[in-house]
Amino acid sequence: MENVNANFAFYCVAIYLTLISLLGVYFAKRIKNQEDYAVAGRSLPVYVLVGTLIATWMGAGTVMGGANSLGYQFGLGVAIAFSLASPIGQVVLTFISKKIRRQNAQTVPEVIEKVYGAEARFISTIIILLAYLGVVAYQFLGVGTLLQSTLGISVNTGTIIAFVVIIATSLFGGLYSVAYTDFVSCVMIMIGLFIGVPLAVYNAGGFSSIVARLPEGHLGFGNLSFVQVLGFFLPTFVYLMGDQNMYQRFFAAKDEDTAMKGGIWWSLLTLLIGVVVSIAAITSRALYPDIKPAQAFIHLAQHGMPVFIGGISVAAVAAFIVTTANSFLLSIGINTSSDLYVRYFNREAGPEKLLKVSRICVLGLAVLGYVMIMYFPNILALQMYAYTMYGAAISPALVAAVICPERVTKFGGLCSMITGGVVTIAMEILKKRGWGFAVTYPSVLPAVICSILVLCIFQKRKKA
Repeated sequence: MENVNANFAFYCVAIYLTLISLLGVYFAKRIKNQEDYAVAGRSLPVYVLVGTLIATWMGAGTVMGGANSLGYQFGLGVAIAFSLASPIGQVVLTFISKKIRRQNAQTVPEVIEKVYGAEARFISTIIILLAYLGVVAYQFLGVGTLLQSTLGISVNTGTIIAFVVIIATSLFGGLYSVAYTDFVSCVMIMIGLFIGVPLAVYNAGGFSSIVARLPEGHLGFGNLSFVQVLGFFLPTFVYLMGDQNMYQRFFAAKDEDTAMKGGIWWSLLTLLIGVVVSIAAITSRALYPDIKPAQAFIHLAQHGMPVFIGGISVAAVAAFIVTTANSFLLSIGINTSSDLYVRYFNREAGPEKLLKVSRICVLGLAVLGYVMIMYFPNILALQMYAYTMYGAAISPALVAAVICPERVTKFGGLCSMITGGVVTIAMEILKKRGWGFAVTYPSVLPAVICSILVLCIFQKRKKA
């Protein structure tokens, strides 16, 4: 490791973390009620909406798991296939973005209740909590890994630092704070990726030089089968279809046209980011074949880029992670206060009381997310679990509720959510016990198929 690069990268990360922490506290002044906290007063303009959509969606799974790890371990084809899941899903969401904005809701369970009833709202809230805690957990772990690489401190110490920063940006300022700090982070992400990666390729002698150093077949799918590649693609795709964070941002757009424009730019820029991260992964594999996959992009930034751009790129990794973590943490904090506390414990809670409870929930769930890290061996495993759980249990019923509420039934939606969640958990248990089917096939396939089948079986029949 070049000490100058490592030290400069650390200072860039430290400055970034300090800046967004201060911005988070500053934007707390805009919070007057629960709607400000949950959906930024439904006031986000296009540029902020695009920034927060990108920064929220592109987290630790992008630059430490996902395309980064898959590209490093298996090949460019696998990384690109994984990356395509996001823009394809985003195009679908963009087409229904006006319908999403029209819901005028604060949470996904609120939308689900309109079609499937109060019981479905409760079950969807529990499922979202289980899935999103996993996402928050691997963001904490991602910052810990990043700080270990740049400063040499332990992952546990880095994770605690992450905990403090993420709390500062989500606890006080709500979505106002998260959305505007996301925009700042998005700018940094663009600089780090779109300037840093091409410079790293150039410094390595060009793309042809990189290809010459790769293992045989590394431009394709390595030794993975089609089913295995599909197992990485599908969890991301089906998860995105119902991701509450994305819905909340469309809820927060100032109008329906803003939601549509934001969705279009989000899709295009995410596609570009996925391709650039995939190229960075194979560049790192060619240059540094003996590092851990999760460190591929960070290592490339520290060793393969000019000092200044490398430092910004490492800070961009921190931006990826922190912006996703605070968004998911805020999201489930609002779920807990609005969908559980108010509904089942205190229906008479006023705006000030609800805001206070939301902040308490954010803090408590952050602690649970930290604890959850101990149960998964790596970021990629935790990412795939969280995506599968949410994608199978929530996305089919939610998308149907938005697109064709007149065709679905309360019983069908309820059974679809329960089935998706139960099959996901069952597959994970069987996989850990070494059962052939569960090991061979990704959990997402049976989980999503069963969830959709149940929804279709109990749909309303057209009158003859």
